[in-house]
Amino acid sequence: MAQLKLNYLSRALGRQVDVNVIIPTYTNLSESKGKTVKEIYDPDQKFKVLILLHGFTGDCNDYLRFTNVLRYAEDNEFVILMPSGDNSFYYDYEPGPKYRTFIAEELLQVARFMFPISDKYEDTYIGGLSMGAHGSAMISLAYPEVFSKVYCMSGAPSKIDKNASSTSLDWFGKDKKVYHQDTAKLAAERKDTIEDAYYMAEKNVQDGKPKAKYTLTIGDKDFLSERTKEFYEHLKKLGYDVTLEIVPGYGHEWDFWDMKVKEALDKTLK
Repeated sequence: MAQLKLNYLSRALGRQVDVNVIIPTYTNLSESKGKTVKEIYDPDQKFKVLILLHGFTGDCNDYLRFTNVLRYAEDNEFVILMPSGDNSFYYDYEPGPKYRTFIAEELLQVARFMFPISDKYEDTYIGGLSMGAHGSAMISLAYPEVFSKVYCMSGAPSKIDKNASSTSLDWFGKDKKVYHQDTAKLAAERKDTIEDAYYMAEKNVQDGKPKAKYTLTIGDKDFLSERTKEFYEHLKKLGYDVTLEIVPGYGHEWDFWDMKVKEALDKTLK
C-alpha cells in the first residue's frame, strides 16, 4: 500500500487542509494472489473508496496512529480518505467553513481527479467513530445518492430538540473560554434541515431516494449506547437495511475501534 499526505487549498473550508490517503499498490500480497505489476498498475483500475472520519479532538492522523488501518486496507484493496474535520461535528457553518460540503462534495471530487477511485454508488462508503459516526450518518443521509454503505462506530446522530437547554463543552477548564459553545442551541438551528439526520431519513424515504446500508457497532460500556440504539430504531422503523451490534466489555476506546476497522474492511464493507 501507499500512504500519502494530501494537502490542498479547500474552497469549502477556506484554508489549506490535510488528508491522509491510502492507495493499493504492488505488495507481496499481490504476488501471493498471482497479480503482476502491470495488472496492479492498470490505468483503468478503479478501487472502492471509504471516507473515514475521526472523532472529537482528533485529526487526520488518528487512524494511522492508533489502528492498523494501513494493513487492513492492503488486505482488501481499498482507497481510504482520512480528512481532518476539526471539532466541527462535520456541519456547514454560516458564515464559516463548510465541513459537510467539504467531505461529501469537494473531497470526493478532488480525490477522484487525483487517484484511481471508482465513481460508482456501490463502491462509495463513509464511516467514522464517535463524532465521526455522527458525521458519517448525517452526511450519508444528506447525500443519499452518493454513499451506499455507512459504518458507525461508537456513536450516532441524536434527535434534535428545539426546546433543549443550551449546553457547552468547558474544554479549557472552569472560568476559561469554552471551545465549543452552545452545542444544543447550534443543533436546534439545524432541526428539519439537510443536517438533521432524523428528518432526512424520513424525507429520503418519502422522496424515494436510495437507502444506504447502515452498520452501527458500539461497546456495551460506551456512554453513547442509548443514542446509538435510538438512531437504530429510527432507521429500522423507516425500512432501512440497518444492523446494530452491541459488543460486551468495550467502552469508548481504541482497542474497540481498531478491531472494528479491521472487521469493516474484511467483511462488512467488502
